[in-house]
Amino acid sequence: MNITRKWKRALFLGCSHGVHADPKAIQAILKFRESFKPQTVVHLGDFCDTTAFRSGAATSPDGGCPVQPDIDAGFEFLDQLRPTHILCGNHEDRLWRLRESNVAVVAYAAGEVVNAIEAKAKRLKAILKPYSGIWQGIEFGGYKAMHGVMFGESATRDHAEAFGNCIHAHTHRAAQATGRRYYQPIAFGVGTLTQSDNLDYAKARRSTLSWSQGFVWGEYCEDAAQFYLYQKQKNTPWILPA
Repeated sequence: MNITRKWKRALFLGCSHGVHADPKAIQAILKFRESFKPQTVVHLGDFCDTTAFRSGAATSPDGGCPVQPDIDAGFEFLDQLRPTHILCGNHEDRLWRLRESNVAVVAYAAGEVVNAIEAKAKRLKAILKPYSGIWQGIEFGGYKAMHGVMFGESATRDHAEAFGNCIHAHTHRAAQATGRRYYQPIAFGVGTLTQSDNLDYAKARRSTLSWSQGFVWGEYCEDAAQFYLYQKQKNTPWILPA
């Protein structure tokens, strides 16, 4: 029997981090979205930075970072992007965890933002997937889309070896790697959409020098996929795939 596969176009991106997003990167992503016209658009998480909710923020300068501008910026990008799937990253996960805080004002504030995220996803008619670490993932043509959990120079290869074919964010490095397994799983890291020097907590880390902007795009069907990595070269303009 000759079975015709139904292929869909897909776009994956992540780590835009609310107020820290690079306007040029956002503009490029939205331009590509309109020209490529994907049926599936996945934000892989950290669409907000939630700086004021960081661990220890109450006794550090982070505690004074305004909450509303960050959430508004993250939501504005989601409105423009019109994702079909929204995965929460570890930065959004702070909110879910802090809803259980024994400090009432913190629990209330975190709960209000969680409610707003859930309402935003509902209005966008997007599937929302809270962060669940190594268990998080949505399958597209045999690839698991996830926020990601591992750091380090070999993080993308490590994701391939742990999860098989996958697309992740989290590391802020656009990368492609093949896992050391007989079936040669492939992993893509989508990079970040921020300006690296905007993130104060990363300015003293050498690993920040390897951060890069990018996204993953391609096509998938029920049991197969062909995806490609776009990595913007530093100090060059965005030259988008045709």
